[in-house]
Amino acid sequence: VMYTSGSTGVPKGSLITHRGIIRLVKNTNYVSLTAEDVFGQIANASFDAITFEIWGALLNGAKLVIIPNDVVISPDKFTNAIHHHGITTMFLTSALFNVMAAARPAAFGNMRYLIVGGDAVDPGSARKVLAAAPPLHLINGYGPTECTTFSVTHPIQKIPDDAISIPIGRPIANSEAYILNSC
Repeated sequence: VMYTSGSTGVPKGSLITHRGIIRLVKNTNYVSLTAEDVFGQIANASFDAITFEIWGALLNGAKLVIIPNDVVISPDKFTNAIHHHGITTMFLTSALFNVMAAARPAAFGNMRYLIVGGDAVDPGSARKVLAAAPPLHLINGYGPTECTTFSVTHPIQKIPDDAISIPIGRPIANSEAYILNSC
C-alpha cells in the first residue's frame, strides 16, 4: 500500500499490485534495465517512486545504493554521491530536479536514465541539464500512484525555445492511456 493525497488533497492508501510493478520495470519500452545498472534510491518508503527504485534494481539484478536524505538535500554532496557510486539510473521529483538543475546541472552526465516526475517538469530546468551534461536518457515520467509510479513517459531530448511545458508522453508497455476530453 502506497499513500498519496492524489488530486483530492486527502491522504489515502492505494493498493499497488505485483503486476503493476512488473510492468513498470520489466520488458518495458521506456528503459532497458540490466544487471549492470546502479540505482540511486532516494525516495521515502511511503512515496510511490520507491517501487521503481527498489524493484527496478532487484527484479533486474542491478545494484541498489541507498542515498541518505542529508546527502540528497545538498547539491554538492548529492552530485558527489552520484559520481562516487556510479549511479546509472534514478528517479527524481520535479522539485529536486529543479534544485539540481539550478545548482549542479552537469550532475547527471554519467547516467543512463534519469526519470523526472511527480509534478510538471520545468522546461528551463530541463534545458539547463541538456546543455550542461545530460544523461543518456532524460525522461518525463507521469502518472498517479494508483497506476504504480508512472504510466506514461516522454523522452526529453530537445526543448523548443518557446516551450512552456514538456509533454507527458505515451503509455509505457502493457498500459493504456485515455484522453477523456479536450481540457
